[in-house]
Amino acid sequence: MATENAPPAAAPAISVGSALHPRYEQTFPMLTPKEIERMRGFGEIRSYKSGEKLLKTGKPGPGMFVVLKGIVEITQRDGMGHVTPVIEQGVGQFLAEIGQLSNRYALVDGTAEGDVETLLIPSESLRRLLVAEADLGERIMRALILRRVSLIEGGVGGPVLIGAPASSNLVRLQGFLARNGNPYHVLDPATDKDAADLIARYSPSPDDLPLVVVPDGRVLRNPKETELAYAMGMIGGAHKKLYDVAIVGGGPAGLATAVYAASEGLSVAVLDAKYFGGQAGASARIENYLGFPTGISGQALAGRAFTQAQKWPDRSIAR
Repeated sequence: MATENAPPAAAPAISVGSALHPRYEQTFPMLTPKEIERMRGFGEIRSYKSGEKLLKTGKPGPGMFVVLKGIVEITQRDGMGHVTPVIEQGVGQFLAEIGQLSNRYALVDGTAEGDVETLLIPSESLRRLLVAEADLGERIMRALILRRVSLIEGGVGGPVLIGAPASSNLVRLQGFLARNGNPYHVLDPATDKDAADLIARYSPSPDDLPLVVVPDGRVLRNPKETELAYAMGMIGGAHKKLYDVAIVGGGPAGLATAVYAASEGLSVAVLDAKYFGGQAGASARIENYLGFPTGISGQALAGRAFTQAQKWPDRSIAR
């Protein structure tokens, strides 16, 4: 499938991260000096000059940055040139979201404002930290999850889908991204000039729609799910390593097996054709699952299980 670079566009001045966030203190917690001292053994000091990137949209994230000095500006860049301010993070705060547990592509840019010093905790060490420091790990994990939820709810990060809202292929790609917990947003060329201009530029046939602009600026024409997954860095690298356990199927049983095996120190690869959660992940409401007396949506249950499976060191979730 052909890919090309999208043209730049004007940047809107819309902030999606502020103290008005409904769960701001849990999403962007402040670490105490004692907590940072407990974390030092899991990382190394990294310094950045003003304007340098700590995180870059569409590139693998190196792990979690704890800010020791200076300020880092977090912005979202969508591949069409739109840049959206998210939040500024300073001393005692950390830069990461749930994707950094497994070296997934960053969904935001992190830029040093002035000289910045950080404690960089690589993904493998971050998973060890979450297990070894239970109380601190709980706060960090909650923040990582809430940040991804905020990105999804705000349509921040991830690819731009361009096409008619009623298009079956657009709905197919929306479902694939949503079931994988990946943020995205949709532009309708009938109402959005940038989207209309992009379609006019590429003059696609009806079979080429929708167009998908991934964060690095490439344009995919009506991609299959596998092509989009590769472009987004969603495909794991399980083929590069020998694992103790391979689990085929990422439904509740497969994910539960992964959690139990990983918690016993085994390295685990979970493989699924499209998305985690299996049939249960598509259920609007599950009322008979132990531990949820008021019920829970299938996607929420699957998301929790997927996150729990990623938490353990030496594990992998692959497709």
